[in-house]
Amino acid sequence: MKILIAEHSPIGRNQLTQMLKLDGHEILQSSTWEETLVQFTEHHPDLVLLEPSLPGAGGHRCIPEIKRLSPNRFVPVILVTAISDHINLANFIESEADDFIDPPYDHFVLKAKIAGFERVDELYRRLEKFHALTGQEIKLAKHMFDMITNRKSEETSLIHHWSLAAGHFSGDLLIFERTPENTLHIMLGDFTGHGLVAAVGALPTSDIFYAMTKKGFGIGDIASEINRKLHRLLPMGQFCSASLISIAPEINSVAVWNGGLPPILLINEQREIVHRMNSDKLPLGILDAKNFDSSTATVSTQGICHAILYSDGLVEAQNVDGHEFGDSRLADALGMDCASSSLIQQIKAAVISFLGGMEPHDDISLLAVNLESLA
Repeated sequence: MKILIAEHSPIGRNQLTQMLKLDGHEILQSSTWEETLVQFTEHHPDLVLLEPSLPGAGGHRCIPEIKRLSPNRFVPVILVTAISDHINLANFIESEADDFIDPPYDHFVLKAKIAGFERVDELYRRLEKFHALTGQEIKLAKHMFDMITNRKSEETSLIHHWSLAAGHFSGDLLIFERTPENTLHIMLGDFTGHGLVAAVGALPTSDIFYAMTKKGFGIGDIASEINRKLHRLLPMGQFCSASLISIAPEINSVAVWNGGLPPILLINEQREIVHRMNSDKLPLGILDAKNFDSSTATVSTQGICHAILYSDGLVEAQNVDGHEFGDSRLADALGMDCASSSLIQQIKAAVISFLGGMEPHDDISLLAVNLESLA
């Protein structure tokens, strides 16, 4: 290791230098706080042996300064001083000192302390490598989701969407496409896990959804094929809770397949919930093809102005007191406005206010479909 000895006494510096050189360490020396800062910034030591009474150092207040100069590295600071006062010892620990050794210096004790920090340094290096690899995976997964969920500009006046990620990006999948007969298919999917785990399932799911919709298949058949693919592809315990909705404006009807997500809400012009299309199926990827239920529920859209789809992360969002946002708060927010864009903004504001700055423990996805514009 490259070790900086910041000690005002030449005797103390030389004693520590001799001990550490015997163990093969590279040694830097300083006798004042100004010299310490210069040595630290120019030579980037791996560890600092610091005398807190160093001229110009200012006692325990100097340790955070050293830490500040190495924000992306763990550089342990070992105090070299006799500390008999428990209050002073507590102050030094609180000021980010990592350890201390008091004179007369014992070579074996010093060697053991440094060996311990070398092990910690190795753990930090492994963590940094893992963090870098995870960052690459997150970047790849986000790129995949962005490509999959690329919105069609002609639908933006009909579908309004808001999401709030629990991590680096939302792993919920929102896709939509029209059939040759101009029926609009929409799917909201919530995969177990985040990042690449969700992206791996999102790729075949979106491919099947787009291809089958363009060929005119119904959402029941699409759900069945996605389930077959995910059941074969995903490991045990991985699945996709999903809502699929088919809106046929020419016959004033909406068909729903809901497996594991909260109810799809159909609301009228008076901002009342007319229908709750509850989940009556298991999520995609759990059952084999033989036991899968592809049946759908169909209701008339007469008098309905909006369809609301959302993931369970919305109603299960918890505030600092551990209370959930819940269905009642969602219903209150829905009753504030009828325009789809306003609905999204009202619910978004209500959720963010409820969270009070806390990050949600699960991804939140919400979308409103303007059925009146489809007519």
